[in-house]
Amino acid sequence: ERYFRSLLPQVQAIPFDTIFPRLVERCVDQDLVAEAAAKAGTAKRPEVRQRIALVTRSLIGQAYLEERIRQQVTDVRLHEEYRKTIALQPKREQIHARHILVKTKAEAEAIIAELKAGGDFAAIARKKSMDPSARSGGDLGFFTKEQMVPAFSAAAFKLAPGEYTAEPVKTQFGWHVIKVDGRRDATPPKFSDMENELRRSLTEKAYKDIVDGLRAEAKVVVVGAAKSTPAK
Repeated sequence: ERYFRSLLPQVQAIPFDTIFPRLVERCVDQDLVAEAAAKAGTAKRPEVRQRIALVTRSLIGQAYLEERIRQQVTDVRLHEEYRKTIALQPKREQIHARHILVKTKAEAEAIIAELKAGGDFAAIARKKSMDPSARSGGDLGFFTKEQMVPAFSAAAFKLAPGEYTAEPVKTQFGWHVIKVDGRRDATPPKFSDMENELRRSLTEKAYKDIVDGLRAEAKVVVVGAAKSTPAK
């Protein structure tokens, strides 16, 4: 199982039971090679001893960092960071809108005239809009300003619920007639949606704080740094 967890993510995607026989064979191979190396005295060779020392230092250091980071990046700390992040986010408004998309300005103007005469927006959208939303009466659901092209958002966010654009709105898609059905504050993302990003951010900060603290307590001298030159 430990060997399995050390493999690449794409290998770990294979069900454990499926790959288990191959893992056993690989572990057997590794044990046989290790025993042969021990009999041959490979571990006593200076260059191998040096590599073992480097790997040992790295593993111990990594274990130390992981333990220190776990102490700092707790569930309590993650939820605190989530609440702080949500509190600092600016309030964003969403609108619930419908639209009718046509090819020409004249078509859009004719639709506005039809609405002024008492026409039903959703029914006209189903009949005349060339947008896929026509099937649902032009309904686009709730969205923020940033989710639509600028010209569309600029016109839509000026409207009060129940109002529609008095003039056609042009975008790269054609000519729009827009109606707003409602407005609300955007719902902040859930903790579960932000947890991985928060954990990554706090882990990076914890690592930096730990290393900076160690550097602050130590006197570091890099021998020969001033006269060293890059290898060609």
